[in-house]
Amino acid sequence: MMTSDQLPDYYNWLSRYVQLTNWLSYHDRFAAFTMHKRLGIQAAEHAERRRTAGLEYVNGRLLALARLQPGPRVLDAGCGFGGTIFHWQSRIGGRYEGITLSRVQLAVAEREARRRGIADVCRFRVQSYDEPLGHDFDAVVAIESLIHSPDLDRTLPHLAGALQPGGVLLVLDDMATCGLDRHRPVEADLLRRHWGCARYWTDDDYRDALDRAGLLLIHEEDLSALVRPRREEILNRLELTYSVLHRRIPLPGARTVISAYLGGIALERLHGLGDVHYRLLVARKMGG
Repeated sequence: MMTSDQLPDYYNWLSRYVQLTNWLSYHDRFAAFTMHKRLGIQAAEHAERRRTAGLEYVNGRLLALARLQPGPRVLDAGCGFGGTIFHWQSRIGGRYEGITLSRVQLAVAEREARRRGIADVCRFRVQSYDEPLGHDFDAVVAIESLIHSPDLDRTLPHLAGALQPGGVLLVLDDMATCGLDRHRPVEADLLRRHWGCARYWTDDDYRDALDRAGLLLIHEEDLSALVRPRREEILNRLELTYSVLHRRIPLPGARTVISAYLGGIALERLHGLGDVHYRLLVARKMGG
């Protein structure tokens, strides 16, 4: 099983690989500065825009739901290369902080902030969201990052504590609809071993933990229709191939990338079975 102390190296290797594949595919290392899943969004624009349409949709949708005044103070918990921060800052201004476990992601985000001339208002640091995060943020956003939380009752109070009264937490992630260890033990084991998911949280787990953290759930949305899993026979074939490669290739970087694919295959299968949904939750801190 991948442990939490292995996650920084895991994301360092993945970030290098993502930059390489983006360059080989698009001659663009960063592809909207994100590592989120690709969604099935139809875009009328040319191909260059279509490949980032899902990412732009997610960032735009969360920004609309946040209902922030111009010039907010925002924390991105699991910021990756800084894509959401750059998207929001270009539209409503404000001051942003992004935290990541990966020094590779940190270097990319800082370099891009300098290139855009916004390094004074977009700052990044290597830090876990299970450590003190500061306070008085108008919004905290966590996109596809809380799957690594070992305990939502530890993580969500940290995120809530970073908000000023009336501030909003926006969580977008894959959430189980059942106990995966009981109903889908094979896929649960793959996610544990290859993605470091000690437990795959259900949507009810999130709701209960938000309530215990003093956050009022004000909006829920299911974006699962935008996730397009491949056919089962394709996933089975890929899983067999990657499992063999993972056993035989000794190089740490290559094994990390293969692990990412194996975890992704398990998640695709769970989406196809309806055991995982891609859900958006918005919660407000009480007292504002």
